[in-house]
Amino acid sequence: MIVVNKYHHLYHRVNYPSENGYRMESYPLPDWIYITVTTIKEGNSKYLTVHSRLHLNKEVVINPTYTCNFTDDEIIRHLSAEVSSKFL
Repeated sequence: MIVVNKYHHLYHRVNYPSENGYRMESYPLPDWIYITVTTIKEGNSKYLTVHSRLHLNKEVVINPTYTCNFTDDEIIRHLSAEVSSKFL
């Protein structure tokens, strides 16, 4: 079974000097781009795909793939910086 979940946000690091730390906070994507996380139950894998209408309806799979033990949110947090630098 294949499940595709669509998302319209990424995460970025926000420093909190008074707390001597940082948090990962979400921010919305522009209207012309969104991401999907595809889960393939039989293969026990997940991967993130970027869908960009600005780049001529381009779809790009971002490596690496993950096991189903990772949540969609963990995958998006891990790959947000790469997606942001390549597409935004």
